[in-house]
Amino acid sequence: MKNSLIILLCFLAVSCKEDAENDDLAGTIQFVKRETPVWQGQWTAADPSVIRDGDTLRLYYSSYILDTNEKLVIAGAKSVDGIHWIPAKNNSGESIALDANPGQWDNHLEAISVIQDGDGLSMYYCGYAVEADVGGTIVAKGQIGLARSTDKINFVRNAATPILSLGSANQRDANALFSPTVIKEGDTYYMLYVGYCIENCSPAFIGILGATSTDGINWQKRQEPVIAGVDFDLSWAKVIKEPAIVKGPDNMYYLFISGDETIGVARSKDIFGPYEVFPQPVLKKEYSWESTASIAPAVLIENGKARMWYMGVDASDTGADFVIGYGEADFPFNW
Repeated sequence: MKNSLIILLCFLAVSCKEDAENDDLAGTIQFVKRETPVWQGQWTAADPSVIRDGDTLRLYYSSYILDTNEKLVIAGAKSVDGIHWIPAKNNSGESIALDANPGQWDNHLEAISVIQDGDGLSMYYCGYAVEADVGGTIVAKGQIGLARSTDKINFVRNAATPILSLGSANQRDANALFSPTVIKEGDTYYMLYVGYCIENCSPAFIGILGATSTDGINWQKRQEPVIAGVDFDLSWAKVIKEPAIVKGPDNMYYLFISGDETIGVARSKDIFGPYEVFPQPVLKKEYSWESTASIAPAVLIENGKARMWYMGVDASDTGADFVIGYGEADFPFNW
């Protein structure tokens, strides 16, 4: 009996020690970053979207072009390792993938999601006619359009009008739709995007909304939000924005999100949730080129790694610089 008790106590001691060690390791998701940006574009590089195309990685991003007219466009780059990039057209300047549309609703372009779609690519982009003005509108009246490509370099608009437009008065996307992220499962397209209703809205709203489509062109908005900062008591994300959804090899959906200045992650068995948000940010600002914020993630999960490209922001009274950084973490996550 005494020997049995000793064995039991030893077993419990070892078990408790293992549990303590596991507790020390639990809940530690942290992306290890490179110290320098991996892509800066000609003038600026923001809002990355990255896809794998065989042995090539393709990056699409928001770019600022300075010619006779300043404009915001979508540009492209390519890489074999995700670290060293060159312009998609092998040129010395920006490789414009989708140009601005002067005088139209998508005069300015940004915040895109590019997916493999049949034999080509589909680009879901945010467009707006006029930039936001501190003395006027708080947020640009962004809407979402679609462009397609067969060569993965040059994109052509699917139509002259948005595929997702501003909601009616007091709806959660009445002021703007930004930052689409799209995933296709079977015959259905799923989109998550950020809806803004902050001007003449009661109650005000900034959060992630959803929509579905059977052809990628005609969309049905969901009535209820997918996730918003007010749903969680997160010190780092009073507002949740700039989503990027990816399906893991574990068949869970991982939603990477921008908080106020950092990036976090949520997970769910279903695309539209409910989502469990990891309580701490998984990628924080650290270097001078991201002194203001590290936000706008794009993520691929492959070869036991979650690979993240993101936007580093360095803002001052005279303006802001935007570049693309890179970090990675082991997968599965130690949630």
